[in-house]
Amino acid sequence: MKSPYKAILFDLFGTLISVSKAAGDGGRYTADILDLDRKAWNQACFSEHHDILSETDPVETVRRMAHSLDPTIPLSTIRKAAEVRQIRFDTALTDIEPGIIKALERLNDRGLSLGLISNASTGEVRAWSDSPLAPLFKTAHFSCKHGVKKPEPEIYRMALAEMEINSNQALFVGDGSSNEHLGAKKCGIDSLLVTYFLDTKNKDDLKRRGLGSKGTISHIRELQSRL
Repeated sequence: MKSPYKAILFDLFGTLISVSKAAGDGGRYTADILDLDRKAWNQACFSEHHDILSETDPVETVRRMAHSLDPTIPLSTIRKAAEVRQIRFDTALTDIEPGIIKALERLNDRGLSLGLISNASTGEVRAWSDSPLAPLFKTAHFSCKHGVKKPEPEIYRMALAEMEINSNQALFVGDGSSNEHLGAKKCGIDSLLVTYFLDTKNKDDLKRRGLGSKGTISHIRELQSRL
């Protein structure tokens, strides 16, 4: 049976790359440098204190989030945390797992157009142009450049328009952050939850992340057999 899809739209963080894995391989966690609870820091990263809708300075980005949790953290500590955080994000974007690259190349070989939709602040995607992922994608839409974020329908529709396809011709694939599958569903886009970089033992979290999706895959290589 011929697949109805002409394009696949991917999330970036937690789907194609893992920043926390980059920390484990060479670099301290930002929360540890700031002497903050990791869970609290992660929540701050997904809060209104993290500006992902405009061009921002990486140090100021860290300062705003850090001071929302503890306003007494010295600026010198914040600068150090921002420096290490930047290295981690740059590394995550430039050191891509070979299996991820191969899976994307195979999708391109099948004639599928690939698009990217990512919620991110400026520093987090600074190294995108240097990433081996970049040449594999026809379009890349970052919230900090377009002023709109997932799950708002507009950012999905921007990608569809640039790729010149209808919503029923696209498949969205992501780790389920920011209710992104519900956003895709509102636009009439089918979607799949990918769990490769997630804690699959946390069933409640997986259920929440999968809301709006039409199924689950453990790795994007499985798309070959699902399309």
